[in-house]
Amino acid sequence: METEEDVELVQLNSAQAEQFARIEQLWPEFGHSLQVLAASDGGGMAWRTVDGIEYLTRYTRQDGKQKVKSLGRRSPETEAIFEQFESTVLKARRVRRELREDVLLSCKLAKAYGVARLHGRLAETLDWLWYTGASSRISVFGGTALLAYESGSGIIAPAALVKDKHLQFVARTEDLDILNLDEIAEACDVDDEGATWKYDDDRYLIRTKLERRLLAEVFLPTYFVRRLDGDAHDELKGMLRGPGTKALTFSRDTRPIELTALDPRTYAIAAHCMRDSDLWAERAQFACELVRQRWPDDFDRVQDIILDADPDVRWSRLRGP
Repeated sequence: METEEDVELVQLNSAQAEQFARIEQLWPEFGHSLQVLAASDGGGMAWRTVDGIEYLTRYTRQDGKQKVKSLGRRSPETEAIFEQFESTVLKARRVRRELREDVLLSCKLAKAYGVARLHGRLAETLDWLWYTGASSRISVFGGTALLAYESGSGIIAPAALVKDKHLQFVARTEDLDILNLDEIAEACDVDDEGATWKYDDDRYLIRTKLERRLLAEVFLPTYFVRRLDGDAHDELKGMLRGPGTKALTFSRDTRPIELTALDPRTYAIAAHCMRDSDLWAERAQFACELVRQRWPDDFDRVQDIILDADPDVRWSRLRGP
């Protein structure tokens, strides 16, 4: 990929890098505890003695009232249930309690040092997709994806390139049943206005039902590969369906957010396919230089061929949103 001028890569300073390192240290335990607690129905569990016999009792609250349910007499089976509750829910509560202040401090420092840049509205959607597991079916694209490469590369993404009015994703499948766009649309509807999706030229547009405000785009792999052939077609198709890159970033409202973004090599090529837009040309250029200079895995031969080709000659241009 030839460029008119070199891209200046700005390194994270020591304070910024320290916050990424700290949240990455805390997140495996803390993040898992959040998922465990989100999947539980709250409440507690304890042994209760009635007429000299111990019963395992489950306590929950519904509509402000406590509900009590006996799970049976003390036995190997109920002891196993209680042990499971202790090792999952109770452990998760302890981890969340013990690490919450450290996590919050890291997020506040990240904001003070200028690396908490993800808009709260977008963070809400990405958080929901992480909680539900929907992020295993789609990869973050657009400017937001560049935030996922900061820690791994040690390079801060230019502010002009990361701004997104709405989220963009690339689907890892074209099977609608697997993709489950209803769940993705619900995650995007953070204001609870109601959201719907519609197919449009190898992508799905998610909009609010009444105002028709665009909330997100979900690109199918065919959006990028339909004008490629041979090795280039097969290479990019496989890359777009790959597991992507998991990384942490910080939201402006001081939360750690786990992103599953396109691998930066895939991002660079997909952005290159959309480079008739000045913004996408700059994103492609930045991603290419980041990979070549600071990412552990460089482009392979076929990927270099795609990047070095002139889109006007090799394939018809793909126009971005």
